[in-house]
Amino acid sequence: MTLRWKDSLKLFGGRFISKSLFLILRLIFLFIQKISWTVSGVSDVVDKNKELEELGKKPMAQALKLLWLNKFCFLLPPSLRDFMLQHDEYVDPEYVIQNDHVSLFFFDSHQDVAVFGEGKPGQRMWHSDSGDSFISLTLYRFSQRLIVMRMKEFHDLCATLPDPKKTVVIMGNTARCGSTLLTQVYECSNKVISYSEPYTFNTLAVMYRKKGLCSEVSQMTRNLVRMYCRPLKCMPDVEGYLLKPSGPSFSCAAPIHAVFPEITKSFYLYRNMHNVTLSMYKLSFILPTVRLIYLLSRFSGAAVTAILRSANFPTDDTNRTVSNCHTSGIMQATLATKMYMIMKNEGLDVTGLLFDDILANKELAVRAIFKASGLPESLVADALKAFDRDSQSNSIVSKSVLAKIKPLNFTKEHEIESSKFLVEMGYPPLEEGCRLEGTIDFEKVLNMK
Repeated sequence: MTLRWKDSLKLFGGRFISKSLFLILRLIFLFIQKISWTVSGVSDVVDKNKELEELGKKPMAQALKLLWLNKFCFLLPPSLRDFMLQHDEYVDPEYVIQNDHVSLFFFDSHQDVAVFGEGKPGQRMWHSDSGDSFISLTLYRFSQRLIVMRMKEFHDLCATLPDPKKTVVIMGNTARCGSTLLTQVYECSNKVISYSEPYTFNTLAVMYRKKGLCSEVSQMTRNLVRMYCRPLKCMPDVEGYLLKPSGPSFSCAAPIHAVFPEITKSFYLYRNMHNVTLSMYKLSFILPTVRLIYLLSRFSGAAVTAILRSANFPTDDTNRTVSNCHTSGIMQATLATKMYMIMKNEGLDVTGLLFDDILANKELAVRAIFKASGLPESLVADALKAFDRDSQSNSIVSKSVLAKIKPLNFTKEHEIESSKFLVEMGYPPLEEGCRLEGTIDFEKVLNMK
């Protein structure tokens, strides 16, 4: 029984009990903290800056020591409510751009603030060697302090930063398709700064889908790119930047292209869908939101559609039930891949990358991808070193962690149902493989044909 109710209940029950305990203790902590702050004259950054404005003084950011955190599922939007934080000091907003060990974390819509994560001095929070394979998880797991500022100060700060002059690569992906490895291929060149799935691009994607390319979206786009591509003392001579949004947030590539048309290159990485669904199944026992989709897809198509819509996936033809976990994984893979076709049909200049092609000839692939990215071929030799290691060795989804999870059991009948679903969604059946329109031909790029 691939639903594995016992393991599913253990996952949800454990996370629910842990989160409930955290929320109770956090409530008590906030009550005590409120009294302490009142006595000592401390206030949160919003109230503090209101006081400073009345006095005609320069606004500040607030540095908070991270005491404890609890996240039910890392796919859910981040919030300051995920943390217990202790006031440390007020700092100049410029502190976050003066220190390379500080990186933009997320925007908290509940308080209209920008949140930065601060690691240890010298720690490159964006680099996979310094933490998790994803900057979002690195900032959760390894931040020593959070730096909080109002969105007004965030935009004012970004206005002081220069526009990037080097190539900005946007790497869309289906999830579980090798995108983390490809991100580190760029990173291992030692000349490209790579950010893997920052939460802030989810915010930008939602804004763009709701409002289009208005002045507010353009400002947010410019400021996000400026912040991630800001000059760093630890890497003064870069050749480019790689920004990898999560799968459903790939629509953020459109405003980035519009604001920085001369330097932006977009790719979309996908993989054999059978391999994606096998990997996605294991992932579901780490991320409760994914597991919930597997469970609900047996009973309620409407519930699945609601969850996918909240995660910004296209939801055409998702209001249905399936009989097995293999087809459920295939459904999730096709929806993620559909983002590529949607953006391409909307006019985005995006090139498809098939991970199976990359594995077939790694050196040829990297040479072609770097050429298409506008990067010098001299970076290829170092970049290829990424293939010699586990790209997610420090992550909560590392190979060692996934190896402990039982693989998906599926039958020929399950594959037949999955193939039928693929055909209905406009893809070839499993046995034919899938090569999307616009997928790069490495030999053509290198003028070998």
